[in-house]
Amino acid sequence: MEPSASPMPSQLGILRHFAVARWQRRFATREQLLAWQERQLAEFIKSLASNSPFYRDFEPALEKLPRMNKSDFIANFAALNPHGITLEEATALAIKAERDRDFTPTLPNGITVGLSSGTSGARGVFLVSREDRERWAGIVLARVLSAESLRQILSPWRAPLKIAFFLRADSNLYRSLGSRRVQFRFFDLLQPLAKLARELQDYQPDVLVAPATVLAELARDKLVDLQPRQVVSVAEVLDEADAAAIARCFGTPPANVYQATEGFLASTCPAGNLHLNEEYLHVETEWLDDGKRRFHPVITDFSRRSQFIVRYCLDDVLSIADSPCPCGRVARTIRSVDGRADEVLRFGAPVFPDVLRHAFHTMEQPPGFYRIEQHGKLLHIMLKNPGETSEQGVSQALVRLFTKLQLPMPELRYLPWIDQAPGEKLRRIRLVTPHPDFP
Repeated sequence: MEPSASPMPSQLGILRHFAVARWQRRFATREQLLAWQERQLAEFIKSLASNSPFYRDFEPALEKLPRMNKSDFIANFAALNPHGITLEEATALAIKAERDRDFTPTLPNGITVGLSSGTSGARGVFLVSREDRERWAGIVLARVLSAESLRQILSPWRAPLKIAFFLRADSNLYRSLGSRRVQFRFFDLLQPLAKLARELQDYQPDVLVAPATVLAELARDKLVDLQPRQVVSVAEVLDEADAAAIARCFGTPPANVYQATEGFLASTCPAGNLHLNEEYLHVETEWLDDGKRRFHPVITDFSRRSQFIVRYCLDDVLSIADSPCPCGRVARTIRSVDGRADEVLRFGAPVFPDVLRHAFHTMEQPPGFYRIEQHGKLLHIMLKNPGETSEQGVSQALVRLFTKLQLPMPELRYLPWIDQAPGEKLRRIRLVTPHPDFP
């Protein structure tokens, strides 16, 4: 298939989805939300057989459909979209866009193609139709924009709302946010951060959107003097230390958007808590502990029609909140996104990323930038600025943690800091090879 020019999404369509997500699709009780989900799921699953060769021979019931991981999804890529777009066609267009830094071309039927950043292994490829783009833009604006930002958009005598978006790759999906009342500017993370900081200083956005580690770098090094109305963290786990530094620098606590190749999964409410986007997704829980606090989410997106995400098992680790959110939203509240499965270290029992981060945050002089990798019985530790904290202090914090967890203490090996490639997500904690005694 030859790529075509990108058809612009309808601003009226975005506004319609915005209004539905912001004001109409609200549920007084969780029972009402689940009843809504059940009706939407039934209709969606019934349509699968006629739109996807993959599901043609399955009984139209969610529990009868197979679970799927990234490898399964890639292997059946063409059968999991109604247009029969092959993985090769989609990947070729996406890679060309990455190489040329031109993200406007689409496949026929206005299908936008994007790549995930690939930090979990094989790169993910996603397809988004014009209708899906309108829905995504409307929902994101409804979930993320504060009341004051919304008033600025709706007031024709005021300047348009300016949004700055830092990402490794631009996308027609993200540009769907632009309109006469919303100015959207993409900041390419493959450019030097100092250059981007100067451009950001000149732009003076009302809303600043970037990966957590980019926001933290801007904040800690004081590269810009900004007072945006809203700061939104995307693409990476936002830890407490980074959130505090970002809030101090920009004068507002960062909101959090949990967005993956598989869709818009969760966002922060006005009370500051993260809610699953259950008005548009069905989320099954694959529990990881006996207390049913942490789980892998299994996603079925019943709102998306350009690519079928059905019982898709994510390797992210989510931690569920202990109590309902005071904001009143009945969608499940997530205490934290603890990281991907390969960020969970294993020494006879899992050591979750949030636990490790907390161990560092409780130090008198916690490290600002660090990486930890498990290599069997070894922990490789890299500190970007060793003068900020001592190796001895880090070692003592880890001894306290592993003693508290009643786990065998790994051997610690300190290595020089090596910068990652431009545009690559910073993975602070990573399981490279498991402990030989605890596979």
